[in-house]
Amino acid sequence: MQNLPAKITSHMMNSQDKKTCFTMRALWVSTTQTHGFFGQRPAISFVCAIWLLAGTLGAEAIKAADNKSAFMKNKLEVFVKGDETYVRSPFSKEQDLVRVIGKGPNNRQVNFSWTGLIPAGASFDDKTVAGATRIHNCGDDSTPWNINSMYIGANHGCSSSREITCTGHGLSTADLGSEWTDGARVKWYVMKIVDNDKLWLLSQNNGTGDIWKFTSTLTGTILKRSSNGKTLQVQNNVMTQLYPAVRILRQQCLKDGKMLLPARGVTKCDFIDFVEENEIVNPGAVLADVIGNPGKKRDFVAAPLPATIANTITYRIHPDGSTVITYKAKVLQDLNIGYMGFIQSAPLSRGSYTSHRYYIPKAIPFVKNSVNYDFRATQDFSKPVPVPLNFSESDGDIENPDNLPDRFIQLLGQGDGKTARSKTGYALGYSLVQGMTVPAKRKKHTKRALFIHTSNKSYPSALDAQFAPMIKAGTEFFCVAYRRYFNPEGLKNATCAYWYNDGNNIVTYIDYHKSVARDIVMLPPECAGKNITVVERTPSLTLHTDKSVPASGVSISVKGDYGYIVISTPYNSK
Repeated sequence: MQNLPAKITSHMMNSQDKKTCFTMRALWVSTTQTHGFFGQRPAISFVCAIWLLAGTLGAEAIKAADNKSAFMKNKLEVFVKGDETYVRSPFSKEQDLVRVIGKGPNNRQVNFSWTGLIPAGASFDDKTVAGATRIHNCGDDSTPWNINSMYIGANHGCSSSREITCTGHGLSTADLGSEWTDGARVKWYVMKIVDNDKLWLLSQNNGTGDIWKFTSTLTGTILKRSSNGKTLQVQNNVMTQLYPAVRILRQQCLKDGKMLLPARGVTKCDFIDFVEENEIVNPGAVLADVIGNPGKKRDFVAAPLPATIANTITYRIHPDGSTVITYKAKVLQDLNIGYMGFIQSAPLSRGSYTSHRYYIPKAIPFVKNSVNYDFRATQDFSKPVPVPLNFSESDGDIENPDNLPDRFIQLLGQGDGKTARSKTGYALGYSLVQGMTVPAKRKKHTKRALFIHTSNKSYPSALDAQFAPMIKAGTEFFCVAYRRYFNPEGLKNATCAYWYNDGNNIVTYIDYHKSVARDIVMLPPECAGKNITVVERTPSLTLHTDKSVPASGVSISVKGDYGYIVISTPYNSK
């Protein structure tokens, strides 16, 4: 504990707090198994361990003995069970955070699963995890591309495929690749025999070059085989996604960015890198391969099949509770871009909380279908939005098209309305200091900042047709983003305050929805003595601390009812 401020260290080690201190140091007991991650399969099964700093507390609320996660530099510890990995980290005096990450069910890619809270003093075992209070069900948060008029990659496959029901169809493997026509004389090809009653079909490819284009609607209830006139009676047909669509090239779980995690036992480390390299296979090439090899089962992601995009994604888990996502992509074939966010997120799960609010800096009040919204002031998010919401200049709900909203914060709490007491926070955001989401670059890449679906799922945008309607082969993209759970309970004045490691910087966000005079906010101990760079701030906020960060924290005043600041300090990354 030599890195802790002397006052805090002394407080923790006095006779009253020794037990708490040593309990905190001993809390991290878990087991890590990597079979299923790095075995014969190229797929990964893991969970990123996240250690949460309980939320950047205001100095007036900091009592180290009462908040075990405020200033500790514990190493991460992880255990794996089957295809899922569980990570426990401090969250508050009463609760610890458990995050679960595994593999996507169809493409077997790195996939967020769920996040929950367990009692701080409970043992870390299957029974405790099973009883966790879930705060986030996020099993579809790995991010696909929207290209050539469909979502593909991550958890998605080609969505133009149809699953048809033809009771007792009588087809077998010998019929794979066979051609059939519907009522509109569109050609359809058998891609998969699901069972005795169901088939997967994909239409002819009407695209040009590498840009695929399929018919997504089957016309009529009769399919006629082109070779012999045999017919199938279609009782039902629905959209299905052609899986798998992602070719996994490499998946590794690296201890401190260097060593592979051992197969068994407790693993401690300063951070964990989960690295995935994958390729999105061109479904037009898959169709051609099936047609060219009739009567044979084909691997939809076989190595010879050409890919449209190559992705290299690193999920770095820091002890401060952040997951930093570094996403590199290379376009291998020309494509028409819909959009790409590189991050997305399901809403938090309200459960027994009485309040669920959504806060979006850089948004402005607006009216949609006679409903008033104000996400900057925090918007009630306890019910599904009645219609999809877009945040863009043309929609009239953002402050500045040259500086798009870049972070999207949800708060769960107890109480009613804006006076509710926040107890759990979650931030999803883009880097402001590196990559394609630096504001001066992002405005050239995308018109839209965010899309909220009626499911309340959030889809930030980093790239769309603003960059170019058609993206040429060879184009490369580099995006840095983060996900962060935090505990806002100790904040007396600020709405939220959190930080994450962004390359060689620690970037801290502090937000207020009230006026304050010289409020003191403690930054992580790694910031003490480091030079301060103000990345962004509202004119209403004054940072009284200049040059470097005192161990006591930074001093902030806010005029009016709103203000925020983004601070960057140097960080010696590993």
